[in-house]
Amino acid sequence: MPTPMPACPVCGHATRQPVFTQRLLDRHDVGYHLCTDCGLLQTDTPHWLDEAYSRAIADTDTGLLKRNLEHVRFLNLLLQTALNPDGRFVDVAGGYGVLTRLLRDRGFDAYRSDKYCANLFADGHEPFDGLQAEAVFAFEVLEHVVDPVAFIEEAFTRYGCRSMVLSTLTYGADLPAPGWWYYATETGQHISFYQTRTLAQVAQKLGCEYLRVHDGLHLMLGRPLPAWLRRGLRSRRLRTWLEDWCWDRRQRPSLMWADHEAAKARLPGAAQAAR
Repeated sequence: MPTPMPACPVCGHATRQPVFTQRLLDRHDVGYHLCTDCGLLQTDTPHWLDEAYSRAIADTDTGLLKRNLEHVRFLNLLLQTALNPDGRFVDVAGGYGVLTRLLRDRGFDAYRSDKYCANLFADGHEPFDGLQAEAVFAFEVLEHVVDPVAFIEEAFTRYGCRSMVLSTLTYGADLPAPGWWYYATETGQHISFYQTRTLAQVAQKLGCEYLRVHDGLHLMLGRPLPAWLRRGLRSRRLRTWLEDWCWDRRQRPSLMWADHEAAKARLPGAAQAAR
């Protein structure tokens, strides 16, 4: 007899319906289970993750740079209109540090954490003990975690904030059929899938306001957005205009050169050369 799924980590619903099976990593036959209460779809308990994360970032993720270029334009708008742009920001599970580097180039005091991936582009900008952030980011992360509520709450507690910008591709009323590209069966890394109502329940449990920007981009904020900004972010045309306006008209002093000098100071022998 199959082992029953534990209660839904989002809503606590006791029963989750098995809906189909797929083969992951070309060797593991894995069941997918739907919570009919909140819409969370999850795999069997993922026993294959050590194998799946033999490479932290999959070779198939060819959209990584494109996403980061899009995210930095959106964040350049959001951080200057809805949050305190002079605060600190942490990109949780931030991969190679691409987004952190781009944000620092735009003048935002951004940091990157990721225990599984090498920091190639933002070395020296990992969060220090006691860092208090204005907001945290989790881009293409929630589909990798078993308990999204616990994951976000831990980030909020660690960095002393109640706001998160996140990306994960949500599905609509119809459950995506086996073979949907976002299941990422070839890598085995995607184990949780959400509807917008799922994310709204996550935000409610955390005491946050939820806003769907589009199917792949979402906000959980500790304070409400101004009505004009809420409307602007949800309209693709207005959001693009606002992003372009902010990009061209609201430029902050870049941290690129200061970071260059700090990196030089960390080089072996730098202290002795400065004497």
